[in-house]
Amino acid sequence: MSKRPKTAGSFLSRLRRPTGRLRDMPIWSKLGLIMIVPTIATVVVGTSGLIDHLDTLNNANRAGDLANLTSYSGALVDTLQDERAAAVLLLGANAQTREEYDKTYTGVHQGVDRARESYSQQRAELDGLPANFTKVLDRIDQSLVDLPGTRSQVLNNKLPLTDAARAYEGLINDLLDIRDSASQLAGDTDLSERMRAVAATARAKEFLSVRRVVVHRALIQGSMTPVLRTDYIATGTGQQQALQNFQAVANQTESELYQQTVAGSDQRQVENYLGWINGNTTDSMAGAPFGANEWDAAMVANARLIRTVEADLDGDVVRLADQLRSDVQRRVFLETSLLLGMLLLAIFFAYLVARSMARSLRDLRQGALSIAEHGLPHAVGRLRDPKVTGQLTPMQLANQIAEPLPVRSKDEFGQVTEAFNAVHLEAVRTAAEQAALRASVATMFVNLARRSQILVDRLIGHLDRLERGEEDPDRLAELFQLDHLATRMRRNDENLLVLAGADSTRVQRQPAALIDVLRAAQSEVEHYTRIEFGVIDRDIEVVSHAVNDLVHLVAELFDNATAFSPPDSQVMVEARRVGERASLYVEDRGIGISAEQLADLNERLATPPQVDVAVSRMMGLVVVARLAARHGVRVELRPGTDRGTVAEVELPPRSWCPGRSPGGRSSRRCPPPSRAWRRLRCPPSARCRRWATLRRHCHPVRVARATRSPSAGGPSSRSRATAPRVPAGRCPPGPT
Repeated sequence: MSKRPKTAGSFLSRLRRPTGRLRDMPIWSKLGLIMIVPTIATVVVGTSGLIDHLDTLNNANRAGDLANLTSYSGALVDTLQDERAAAVLLLGANAQTREEYDKTYTGVHQGVDRARESYSQQRAELDGLPANFTKVLDRIDQSLVDLPGTRSQVLNNKLPLTDAARAYEGLINDLLDIRDSASQLAGDTDLSERMRAVAATARAKEFLSVRRVVVHRALIQGSMTPVLRTDYIATGTGQQQALQNFQAVANQTESELYQQTVAGSDQRQVENYLGWINGNTTDSMAGAPFGANEWDAAMVANARLIRTVEADLDGDVVRLADQLRSDVQRRVFLETSLLLGMLLLAIFFAYLVARSMARSLRDLRQGALSIAEHGLPHAVGRLRDPKVTGQLTPMQLANQIAEPLPVRSKDEFGQVTEAFNAVHLEAVRTAAEQAALRASVATMFVNLARRSQILVDRLIGHLDRLERGEEDPDRLAELFQLDHLATRMRRNDENLLVLAGADSTRVQRQPAALIDVLRAAQSEVEHYTRIEFGVIDRDIEVVSHAVNDLVHLVAELFDNATAFSPPDSQVMVEARRVGERASLYVEDRGIGISAEQLADLNERLATPPQVDVAVSRMMGLVVVARLAARHGVRVELRPGTDRGTVAEVELPPRSWCPGRSPGGRSSRRCPPPSRAWRRLRCPPSARCRRWATLRRHCHPVRVARATRSPSAGGPSSRSRATAPRVPAGRCPPGPT
C-alpha cells in the first residue's frame, strides 16, 4: 500500500493548524497582506530615493557646518600669520626696537583670541567626521592649548627664532588642511569646487606670509643665507602653484574678483621689493631699498588684499551650502509627504480589494483543499488498480474519476475555478496515461526479458553441448568465455524482470551454503579474477526461496565494485555471523564516494525508486534495492578504512539458517543441504564436467574458516586466503 508523500502531508497538516501565527491567519487577511506587498515594494523604491535625499541632507548639513568652520579657520589663520611675523620681529629685535615689537606682538594676541573663540564654538558643533579629519582637528585643539606657552617663551626670549616660526607654521598648516579635507566632504560638486578655490587662495596667502617671515629673518641676520634663499624660492614656487590651482577650479566670477582685488599700488610695491631681492647677486641685505617696517607694511597690505578675496569666497561658500541645505530639506519634505500619501492610499485600496475578494477566494480555497485532500488521492488510488486502468481510456477515466468544482459566477473568480477544474481534469488524465504507460512498459520489459531469456538459455544449452567431451583446455576456456558472456546477458534480462516487478522463472528448491552463493555470483561478473574471498563463515546457508535473488544481488555488488575501482586492484569479500545476524562485506579500493552522494545512494537502497530515466544509469543499485526489499535484506554503503567503498549486506533471520556444525548439529532448523547449489545459474550436466576438466589446469579458490568475534562488524584484514591471479578466460571461478 502506497503512502502519501511527506511534503503533501506536512502541507495539509499546516493548513489544519489553529490560527495564531502569520501563516495561520484567515485567507482574507493573507490576501490583504499579499495585496499590500506591491504597495510596500513601491514604498521601498520611494524610500530608497528618500534615503538618498536624507544622505544628501546630512551631507548638506555637514557641508554647511564645514563651510562655517573653514570661514572661522581662515580668520584664525590670518591673525596667526600676523602673530608669527610679530614674534619673529620680537625675537630678532635689538635693545632699541624690542619695546616697540613687544607691544606689537602683545597687541595681536587679542585678535587671535577672538578668532580662536569663534573657531572653537563652531568646532564643538561637529561630530561624525572621518577619523583622519578628526585627527587633524584634535591636533589643532592641542596646538591652541599650547599657544599660551609659546607666547610666554617668545616674550621671555627663551625660544629660538626658527623654533617659534616652526611652531606657528605647524598650527597654520593644520588649519589650512581643514579646507582641503572639507572640500572632499562637501557632497556636492559645485560646492566642493568653490571650497577648493578658497583653499587655494588661502594657501597662496600662507606662502606670501612665509615669504614675509623669511625676508624678516634675512634682514635681521643682514644676509640671505643659502637656507633662507632656499626657503625664499620655495615660497615663491608654492605661491605660483597655489594660484594655478585656484585658476583651475575657480569660475569666471572668482577669477575676475581675484584679479581686480589683488592689484594696485600695494601689489606693485611688493613686486618692486621682490624684484630687488631676486636681482641681488650677493647674499648681503645691506643695500636693500627697504627696512623691516617698510617690508612688513607692504606685505601686510598685499596679504589684506588676498584676505579680502578669501573672505568673499568664504561668504559665497557659506551661502551656497545654506542654499543647498534648504533645497534638500524642501525636496525631502515634499517627497516624504508624497510617499506617505501614496502609502495611505495604497493601504486603503488594498483593504477594499481584499474585502471584496475574500468571499470568492474562500470558496475557491475550500474547493481546492477538498480536491487536494480527497479528490486527487482518491483518483490516484483508483488508478493503481489494474482492473480500472485496463477497461477505459485515460480521458474516460479522467471524466469518470475527476469531480469538478461548482462554478457559481462568470467573473474572473469563476474563470479561475474553471481553469482549476481543467487543471484537475488534465492532472487526472495525465496520471491515467502515466499509469497505463507504466503498465505497458512493465509488460514490454517482461516480454522482452522472457524472450531474451529463452534465447540465452538456448545459447547456454548449445554451449553445454559443445563443451561435452571437449578436453582441450584452451578451447574449453574460449567456450567458457562465451558461456560467461551468456550468463551476464541472462543477468541483464533478470534485471529487466526485477525492474518490471516480475519474478524470475528459475526457482531454487534447496538451501545453499553462502560460499556457494558467493561463487555463483562471482562467476557472473566480467572481472571475476579480481574478486578475492577473505573470511567466510561456512555455517551460513541461504534459504531456498532467497538463493537466486541473493546470487543476483551479490553479483550486482561485485560488478559495481570491479567497475569503479582500479583494474589492478582486488575486491575483498567477507561474510560473518554474529549471533542472529549474518553480514556480507564487499570492499573495493576505488577513489571512494563523497558523503553527499553516499547518503543519496543509501537512501535509494533503503527506498527503491520508481522506474525512470535515472534507472538506466544506475540499474545495478536499483535492482539491488528491489531485491533487498523483496527479502528484507539491508544493504548499506559506507567509506572504506583507507580508501574505496564497503558494501554491507545484512541478511534477516528469515533469509538464512545456520549450517551443520562439525558434530552434525545446527542451532536452527533448516532443510538439509544438497548438491542442488550446483544448479545455481548453470545446468547440472556439461558445466559440472567442465569444472572437473578445468580444475586440472588452475587452482581452486581457497576459503578460510572464519574466527567469529562478537565485535565483528566489517571486513577483516586477517585470515585472507586468496586465489592466484590468472588471465581472464583461463581459469573461471566456481565451486571446487
